Amino acid sequence: MRSTGYKPRKHQALIHKNLKRFNVLVCHRRFGKTVLGVNQLIDWNKKNKLPRPRYAYIAPLYKQAKSVSWDYLCNFSRAFEPIINQSELRVDYPNGGRIQLFGADNPDSLRGQYFDGVVIDEVAQCPRKLYGEIIRPTLADRKGQVVFIGTPNGHDHFYDLYQASKRDNDWFCRMFKASETKILDAKELDNARKQSSNEEYNQEYECDFDISSSFILIPIQTIEAAFNRQVTFHGHPRIMGIDVGMSLGGDASAIVIRQAGKITDAIEFRFDDTFQIAGKVREMFIERGCTQGYIDSIGYGAGVAHTLMSWGVPVSPINVAERASENERFMNLKAELWWRAKDFFGDNTCTLPSETDTMHKLAAELSTPEYEYTTTGKIKIQSKQDLMRLGKPSPNLADAFVLTMNHATATAEAVPHQQEQSGIVLQEFYEPEAALL
Repeated sequence: MRSTGYKPRKHQALIHKNLKRFNVLVCHRRFGKTVLGVNQLIDWNKKNKLPRPRYAYIAPLYKQAKSVSWDYLCNFSRAFEPIINQSELRVDYPNGGRIQLFGADNPDSLRGQYFDGVVIDEVAQCPRKLYGEIIRPTLADRKGQVVFIGTPNGHDHFYDLYQASKRDNDWFCRMFKASETKILDAKELDNARKQSSNEEYNQEYECDFDISSSFILIPIQTIEAAFNRQVTFHGHPRIMGIDVGMSLGGDASAIVIRQAGKITDAIEFRFDDTFQIAGKVREMFIERGCTQGYIDSIGYGAGVAHTLMSWGVPVSPINVAERASENERFMNLKAELWWRAKDFFGDNTCTLPSETDTMHKLAAELSTPEYEYTTTGKIKIQSKQDLMRLGKPSPNLADAFVLTMNHATATAEAVPHQQEQSGIVLQEFYEPEAALL
């Protein structure tokens, strides 16, 4: 790589030497992640003997890729006398190879392509589905390589990826803490400590996945403490929360069921029709013996709610944008319900199973939104749109769970449920599956 003018530091050189086909790098701030990633792509292209090699550098946002990485790519490529396409953020090399910059905020631009190598930067800020649904298929034909690189942001999909890679010998994974690399001198690190909280410093510079932002409403540690907690609930009703999404729009629907302080079920599914979604909800409602459902009535949810109610399923449409019952405290009903979810986990009397990936995904989603106070002093929760603009996935499971908070407070003191009532209700609304056709 010397011909590019790139002089890797000791830890960067170690990475370049040991990379495998699949790689996860957890790096502290100012490690030089972008420079490392760009030069790895250039080196892969230089050594590739296949015709028309193709490489991609992916940042959470296209604007971010342009502002952070484009100059590096151009400068380190000049020794090869490439053709530089500014409008497409693309560099074409004399060997027929190409390196192009992309943003995870426009995943459709990556579909239908093939890649010999991909670097995904700031993985925690990219959508969870980016790799599995979009990038992985593009690497299959040419057995392309991939480097995931980033800084921790709690127990999210980057954390899951790092943990999984440590158990797989086919993957190369390393964590680089600022205290160990010595890339930043003691004075610089001391200034960083003084200018940030302990939590922020440990996350950004010591690569601590166990830290949640001080503005996170429900810390991941609080949720994970509830995994497999031994709490018993007898005779309480099962409440269902339903968040509706259309797979044609790239969004999944989600169902979460809670019985007092116990989360019993959490699933995601994809249908393109409100009747199909309603059918799935009704099927699970009956199967799990639920007595009440709450469904987000904004958007497609209104149609699903109407269908379910016409079948006699006891669901209540909820518009989370409406006025909160504690209007002086919360900006809207959404903020109030999320705050109840915070109290749910804060009481230390709740539990959820840890055996399924979906439950871990629910935990990650619940620990993602931040809160703030409006100019009038009301509590506001980060919107789904804001999260998606930051490259974070839509919290479908979390939204479904939060809807169950519209029911009576979920504690062990809830009024016992009369089981025989469930059969009467189910008989009233149950219809043969043919009714869905």
